[in-house]
Amino acid sequence: MDIRLARPDQARLDAIEAIKSLVAGRFTPALRRRYEDWSAGRPEATLRDRRVMQDRFGPDPVYQAGRGLARITQEAMWAAIRRGYEPRRAELERALADGPDGAGVTLALDPGLIMPAYFRDTEFHLQTGGFAEEPLAGVMYETGVAAYSMHRYGRAMDEMGKALLAALPQRDWTRVLYVGCGPAYKAYPLRDAMPGAEFHAIDLSAPMLRHAAIRAAAQGRRIHFHQMNAADLSFPDGHFDLVFNILLLHELPGTAIGNLAHSAQRVLAPGGVFASVELPHYAAVDPLSAWLLDWDATHNGEPFWRAFHELDLDALLRAAGFAEVGLAEHIGAGGREAAAYAGRFRYHVTLATKARA
Repeated sequence: MDIRLARPDQARLDAIEAIKSLVAGRFTPALRRRYEDWSAGRPEATLRDRRVMQDRFGPDPVYQAGRGLARITQEAMWAAIRRGYEPRRAELERALADGPDGAGVTLALDPGLIMPAYFRDTEFHLQTGGFAEEPLAGVMYETGVAAYSMHRYGRAMDEMGKALLAALPQRDWTRVLYVGCGPAYKAYPLRDAMPGAEFHAIDLSAPMLRHAAIRAAAQGRRIHFHQMNAADLSFPDGHFDLVFNILLLHELPGTAIGNLAHSAQRVLAPGGVFASVELPHYAAVDPLSAWLLDWDATHNGEPFWRAFHELDLDALLRAAGFAEVGLAEHIGAGGREAAAYAGRFRYHVTLATKARA
C-alpha cells in the first residue's frame, strides 16, 4: 500500500517541517541564551519551579514566537496530511480493509473491545480524529510523526527500537510481546534481531493495527497483531519472556500504567523482562528543557505527559511485583547534539525483571 503524498501535498508538509526546524534551530537556542544569562547563580529549586519560569519567560517574545509557531505548525501539519489523503480515502480504506497478504502476518480484531475513555476522547499530538475511530489513523500517524520529529527518529523511523535492542540483555528470546504498537515499525530492529521468536503486538486501535499488519507483511516482518487493552492482557500466565513498549507510557493515565505493569508481570515467565522506552523524565534534563517539554502537557494533545514525566516508574514497577528495575540511556544518531528540542534524542530504557521461581 503506497501512502506517499502527492508531490504538491508533500511540498506543503515539507514547508511546515522547515518551520518546525527553524523553531528548533533558531528560536530555542536563542531562548536558551537568555535563560543562561538569567539563571546563573539561581538555586536549582527556583529554576525547576514552573511558576517562576512562566513568570520570567512566558511573556518573552522569543518564547511566545517559538511556542506559537510550534502549535500552529502542529495543527497545520495534520490539516495538510488530511488534505493530502482525502482524495484517496476510499482507495486507502479498501486496502486497509483487505488486511495483510500472508508473509506470516496475522491480524485479530475485537469489535467488542471497549475503548477506555482516555483513549477514545483524546486527540493525541493533536492528530485530527484521534486513534480510535479515524480509519486512516495509522497512515496519518506514520506520515505525521516523521514531519513532527523532523526526521530525527532515523530514516526508517526505527531508532527507538535500536535503543531498546542495545539495552536488552543478550539471550535467546522465544516469545515477545509489543504493547501499544501503533504502526509497529519502531520495533522492526527487534523483530529482525530475533528471527526465531514468536512475535506478538497489540494495540487498542483497529485502524492502527490494520495499517501495521499490511506494512509488516509488505516488509516481510512476521508479527501476530491483536486488538487488545494492555492493561488487561488475555494471554496466559507466564507466556512471554519479553514484554516491551516504545513511547507508550506517557500516553496513559497513572492507573492504566499500573494496570499495564501488573498485567505484563503476570504474562511474563519467571526471569522475563519488561522494557519501556521513553524520553527522559523532567528531573533527568536541565530546567529549561524540562519547562519547555512541559508545554506539551497543555498545548500539544498530551494530557498525561506531565504526570508521567514526574512519575516514580521504578517504584510503580516494584509495586507490580518486579524484582529488579534498572535504567539505560541511549543517544540517537540524528542531529548534532543531545537536546530536547534540537539535535539528537535521548532515550531512557527502563528494564524490569520478574523474579525467578
